[in-house]
Amino acid sequence: MNDKVKIENVALVYVELPSANVEQDIYELTELIRTAQGTVKLQCDQKRNFVDPATVVGKGKLEELKKSIETLDCEIDVVIFSCPLNATQRTALKKELDCDVIDKIDLILDIFALRATSAEGKKQVELAQLSYNLATKPEGKFSRQGAGIGTRGPGETKLETNKRAARERIYRLRQELKEIERRRKLTGKQRSENGMFTVALVGYTNAGKSTLFNRLTNAETYADDKLFATLDTTVRRVKMPNGVEILLCDTVGFIKDLPHALLEAFKSTLEEAANADLLLNVCDVSDENVQKHIEVTEQTLAELNTVAPIIRVYNKCDKTEEFSRGIVWENVPSVFVSSLTGQNIDILLEQIQSYLMTKYSSVTLCVPLENCAKLLSYLKKCNAQCQSVEYSDTAAEIKAIISKKYVANVVQYIKL
Repeated sequence: MNDKVKIENVALVYVELPSANVEQDIYELTELIRTAQGTVKLQCDQKRNFVDPATVVGKGKLEELKKSIETLDCEIDVVIFSCPLNATQRTALKKELDCDVIDKIDLILDIFALRATSAEGKKQVELAQLSYNLATKPEGKFSRQGAGIGTRGPGETKLETNKRAARERIYRLRQELKEIERRRKLTGKQRSENGMFTVALVGYTNAGKSTLFNRLTNAETYADDKLFATLDTTVRRVKMPNGVEILLCDTVGFIKDLPHALLEAFKSTLEEAANADLLLNVCDVSDENVQKHIEVTEQTLAELNTVAPIIRVYNKCDKTEEFSRGIVWENVPSVFVSSLTGQNIDILLEQIQSYLMTKYSSVTLCVPLENCAKLLSYLKKCNAQCQSVEYSDTAAEIKAIISKKYVANVVQYIKL
């Protein structure tokens, strides 16, 4: 995590289109800028029915913005537009404003570049940045690494390259990520063969997923009150109240208008969610836009073709007593918790366990003594939980919780 990045002065240009949620959009943009080590020194709002194809905000407003920047008592490092910019707009705006110009998607990609820690995460971010730059930036403006917001990247050195070189690098990154994905699928296959029940934490960014993950696993993964505080998928074992171990995965957070390039680049990582047996949609219940956040998350999950059942986990209930504010109560299981204080975590575990038991069975096995050691070894291999073993002169009675997919392999020992 690079927390020594220079704080940059930002001019934020918010283009209010007819479908905009102004308050939420500006709050998110401001938080994104804060997360990217920037501070908003100037905000310019423009209400429009459509984006001007040449200047985005119109010539008059652009001239007003230019004068506002010139009269500030500090130098603006970068101008950030709330809407996507194409190559033509970028060239015209940079020339007119005499300043670096980026859009919201550049900003999100920049944060991902700051937060990526694993080799895979860095490759995914670089792929997303190059893909987006190739589609939206003028020839020769593909910086893998730079000195400020919108120019940072996970590459080892600063590299100005052309479109041909960018395409070659994209091809190599995709091949490398395919190999990582192949290894992940092999690991996933081994988990599946071991009968491990997998639960994935998903949700809007900064809803408290990593804090909940730490609470459930007693781990110490990085968590912070910032958007996209963690990127890399983390997997840990968690023991349920009945003794059965499950796998819990912490995944990258979602946000409204999450760049398609990022979804594509992180597709292999997000497969942890797509292949999970159960999803916990972690929502910040203290946020007045909680319902919108739920919709964005579950729409993104639909795009990933997830089929697992969902429990909505309304987190941060210690922050507010207005638990039902803005929430549309649907036929979806839900629980209010506080990852910080541990409130209702036991209820959440019980709900997870109830889903677990739809795929597991409690059995009593009567096993001849000569087969007992072999059977106990098999139960351990397939992640069964042995609750008790009682021996007699000729046999052992084993009470266990075992995945239903393996029951057929021990059916001859089941005591009716």
